[in-house]
Amino acid sequence: MNPVFLIGTLGLVAFLFWAAYQSDRALKTKKVEIKGNLLLSVPEFLFKLVLLGICFGLANSLTVERVDKYIGWPSKQPIADLVIGLVIGLVTVFAVNVISIAAIRIWGKGIYSPQIIKGMLPRNQIEWLLIIPPLFVAVAVEEMLFRALLIGGFSTVVNPWVMAVAGSIIFGVMHAPQGNLGIILVGIVGLMFGTVFILTNSLLIVIVAHFTINFLQIIRAKEDLAWYERLDDRPLLARRQPPLVDTSTEADEADAEFTAQSAEEVSDETIQSHPAVVAPLSTLSPKSTIED
Repeated sequence: MNPVFLIGTLGLVAFLFWAAYQSDRALKTKKVEIKGNLLLSVPEFLFKLVLLGICFGLANSLTVERVDKYIGWPSKQPIADLVIGLVIGLVTVFAVNVISIAAIRIWGKGIYSPQIIKGMLPRNQIEWLLIIPPLFVAVAVEEMLFRALLIGGFSTVVNPWVMAVAGSIIFGVMHAPQGNLGIILVGIVGLMFGTVFILTNSLLIVIVAHFTINFLQIIRAKEDLAWYERLDDRPLLARRQPPLVDTSTEADEADAEFTAQSAEEVSDETIQSHPAVVAPLSTLSPKSTIED
């Protein structure tokens, strides 16, 4: 394997991993406040164009007869690949949305951070058009690096399925700013993309699927964020747990009343017993509700 390809690809992955780690730290410590739309940052867009060019340069450094066989580009049947990628994206975004809602309901809002998606939400119709090119470039960079180079390029020396698993783990961890839920779901989707790439040998399919998922998430973002803000902060299990009721005061009052009553009715014949009064927790616990 060409050392330029090896060092360049791994170095690029390490750099992006470091950048994602720094972003996660900055967001968690609130050292950075997101202002404006992240996708409309001109320096960011130009930087990703440079990264995309570097990825293609690394692909061309492969010492193989036909680079296209390894990186899956250009597509041999672009129309069919576009349709397949669109279908995969639509099915995946639906599944991810259902799983996300269920997970946040069960484990609470703390497993997901909406800060990144908030920073991508367009504010007017013009921005909806303007975000398409930078979003596509960002998707192309990720798929070129994690699928074409890591899986396809390294397949000359490493089993592609091994690289698919390793790449999906790195891909998921790089999305740490979205919380633990983001890491897990993105890792799973990344593994799915790797599987599709290996089986179809088409980079276009995974690019279209990835773009479809991200764009539809932005379309749904406003509605999903409103639901997220309305949701109870407590996990579902905590909301269903009956609250602890302190019955000691009630029992003490009942005992005191009984003692006073008994003192008045004491006779030489017998002293009648009186049971302590303790209300069952089940009758005092309100039904928990799940806010939609």
